[in-house]
Amino acid sequence: MKLSINNKLILFIAGILFTCSCNDKEFLREDFRGKLDIEGGFLTKAQFDGLSAAMYRTIQLFYNSSDGSKDGWILGMGTDICLEGINPTGKYNNWALVNSVDNYSGAWYDWQYDIIKVANTIIKGAENPQAAWASEEVKNSTIAEARFFRGFAYRNLANVFGGVPIVSEPLSEAKDDFVRNTREECWAFAKADLEFARTNLPLTTNSPGRVVRAVADHFLAEVNISLKDFDGAIAAATRVIDQTDGSYSLVKQRFGKRAAETNKDYYWDLFVMGNQNRQAGNEEGIWVAQFEIGDNGAAVLGGAQVSNQPLIERRMWCQIWNCVKAGYNGIAPDSTGRGAAHVRPTNYVKYTIWENAGNDIRNNEINIKRNYYFGSDVPGYSKGDLIPKSFLTTNDDTMQYVYPNWQKFGTDKHINGIPGLYFPDFYIVRLPETYLLRAEAYLAKGRTDLAADDINVIRDRAQAPLITASDVTLDYILDERARELFGEEFRMLTLGRLGLIYERTKKYGWEPAQASVQPHNNLMPIPLTAINRNVGAKLEQNPGYE
Repeated sequence: MKLSINNKLILFIAGILFTCSCNDKEFLREDFRGKLDIEGGFLTKAQFDGLSAAMYRTIQLFYNSSDGSKDGWILGMGTDICLEGINPTGKYNNWALVNSVDNYSGAWYDWQYDIIKVANTIIKGAENPQAAWASEEVKNSTIAEARFFRGFAYRNLANVFGGVPIVSEPLSEAKDDFVRNTREECWAFAKADLEFARTNLPLTTNSPGRVVRAVADHFLAEVNISLKDFDGAIAAATRVIDQTDGSYSLVKQRFGKRAAETNKDYYWDLFVMGNQNRQAGNEEGIWVAQFEIGDNGAAVLGGAQVSNQPLIERRMWCQIWNCVKAGYNGIAPDSTGRGAAHVRPTNYVKYTIWENAGNDIRNNEINIKRNYYFGSDVPGYSKGDLIPKSFLTTNDDTMQYVYPNWQKFGTDKHINGIPGLYFPDFYIVRLPETYLLRAEAYLAKGRTDLAADDINVIRDRAQAPLITASDVTLDYILDERARELFGEEFRMLTLGRLGLIYERTKKYGWEPAQASVQPHNNLMPIPLTAINRNVGAKLEQNPGYE
């Protein structure tokens, strides 16, 4: 029986394959030209692997689709942890501008359905009797990878949009009568996919960035929390933590490319360019998006394909190099990087979460640069003097030029010494988050003692004061997520699944965001383009949006 696939979809995917095949990791190296049987669909393991490359490439778009603030919204821009520094009146600083025609959350919606489309094609195609499989295990592993991505995409959609249409089959003809499933149905659908994935994905891989069993269990833990299956969440997280799913542990000693530098520490090592994958000795990274290029600027398979290079340093770091007032000339040196201040931390992240931090290494000058120095002599100060707070008198001074830089987002040693040439791989999942998910599930069951134990594993590694069971609340877990995962977790997804975007923004957000956020912002708007295309049925908009 032939696989029924729309010819347009075939040509679109084939184009992606040809684009990606020369740039992805070893498992994507095969040349597909002349081997793709359009009538028979995808028939070989190499062809299915190539098709999966489209899903991995979409993951890159999550982190680096454009310059500016667009990719910052999902990190929590406008909520409790960050804001748009160079445009005080922009989206999420002003929540009234968040609507169904903006291309921030709208792009997120479309990307998930791009993943779902490819995943459905793989899942259906793998059952084609003409497909050649070395074994049932290989076939199931291929299906598991696709079902992981489909479950992951529905988790991403449900967390920020609520219920969305569930599409479980590839479409062979145009469809314009989608209706929304409930949020709980979407999470349940994701759970079934993640259960299959965690059972059939391999424990390990030789291909950096490719999903394995622990990744599925991590997201299964979160989805189970959303479905209030707290025992299931604890079981899934425990399989990752106790190494049932493979060897994962927190980094507690120096490692990697710059480990010999004596003025740094092991937490800093986690974020050094080239240190994110297991092949570099890192057993903490569970899933890592691949962007790396070689030390000399040469391409690495699976590396950057979007906007030429990752732009996280520009997005997250301040523009001290451009502060003429403080003696800088607007030319970025290697040591400062070329930050553009698109996403600036809130006072909650700069100060509040570090109250009573003790010797927490995550807050030391190695890992959060708070001290800046004059670049040349200016009236009243000499080059190398510490810039005092009293010198920062304008809005731009603290919104753009001088604010704390998390060192995890940049480097003082760029490729070939050229500011901007910075190609880090990005953590999608790091082990501390799994501990925090299990702590959240324990808290929901009233086991604050066990929740404190999990949080203390992270705090002990950070040399931070330990907590007791009486300290554990959901707010405390969110604080710990900010301390450990600022700029890594997609905060909008975390707060969205908890229904806390409004509450946390009112409590900790920047003043314009506090004033403009409304309860309906706990969900993002369904894109108007999706609603307008769906002429055969009414695709309901989320309340509060037009």
